[in-house]
Amino acid sequence: MVEMATRAGLTPDNGRLRAFASRPGRMSLEDGTTVGLEALAGAAPLAGGDWVVAHFAALGKDRTADLPVTDYVAQSEALHNVALRLIAGADRPRLIFASSGAVYGPNGRPPALADEPYGHMKGLQEAALADWCEENSAPLTICRVFNVGGPYGNKLELYALSSLIRAALAGGDISIRARGAVLRSYVHVEELMAVLVGRARSAWAGASKPFDSGGVEVVEIGDLAAMVCAQLGVDPARIVRQRDPGAPVSRYAGDGADYQAAVGELGLTPIGLEAIVSDSIASLSGRSVR
Repeated sequence: MVEMATRAGLTPDNGRLRAFASRPGRMSLEDGTTVGLEALAGAAPLAGGDWVVAHFAALGKDRTADLPVTDYVAQSEALHNVALRLIAGADRPRLIFASSGAVYGPNGRPPALADEPYGHMKGLQEAALADWCEENSAPLTICRVFNVGGPYGNKLELYALSSLIRAALAGGDISIRARGAVLRSYVHVEELMAVLVGRARSAWAGASKPFDSGGVEVVEIGDLAAMVCAQLGVDPARIVRQRDPGAPVSRYAGDGADYQAAVGELGLTPIGLEAIVSDSIASLSGRSVR
């Protein structure tokens, strides 16, 4: 989001860009310049109008493995409160919240805290932000993000696409542990950011209906691995997997109808899976992304 904002001429110097992180520092951009990062806690609140606020501050699902549930909840609530403190002084800011497909629990119902702390907290934050935006006549855009590819990846070892690419680049086996079918749908990170900003700029005051991210294709993990191999010129025989036709199917793919409609409304051509894989490979191998 910061990369795209600076390309559009928004900078800290002209007062049109502020970027926050857990601690102060500097973010390096592709063109070699840097942008200062303000510590989220203690930062001066936003003031004035015409702000679009991308609220991506959250504890990831990976933190549920090393934090007790009570600590995970407390830290998540603290992040939420800090974010609200920052935006409270702005005049009807246009708020973007990156939620997650994890808000859909068993049978589509919200997950219980004990079963899925990450998804449970995302659902609570959606509701709290919706209430705040209704009370303050601030437009709110919520996207429940599923699977993302392209450049700027983080926590690369936790996600299927980046894990497959890294294994293919490293040599040796490309292991897929899942015995049953694994179905995923990817969107390109820059397309996702464009959709979020486009929706936020056109949103009415208050909370709009949350929508899922969803690509134009649903892919099985084995086919995704084969696509990675084909693009890298790697022998697909390196893919190691034991399939069990009777094993449960894992499907983590959003209903992309609203998302794809937003892509069309912006006059964009949907970025397909081949291009998403290509840009992910370029980023992870140090090549220039198209």
